[in-house]
Amino acid sequence: MGRRANNPDLVEELIDRRWDESLPQEEYEEKYNSLSSSDMGKVAGAINKMEDEFLRKEE
Repeated sequence: MGRRANNPDLVEELIDRRWDESLPQEEYEEKYNSLSSSDMGKVAGAINKMEDEFLRKEE
């Protein structure tokens, strides 16, 4: 099994549509799990940053 290729378009889609109700959670997870480990890190990092900003605004 080889390494998965980076997919910047899918990274952007997953970040942009994280809170989008039009993308079911199961489909989101399927797409996320198809990413390379470095792309997974990019998505997770961006989402964590968005969550942190959201929580700071609520304080």
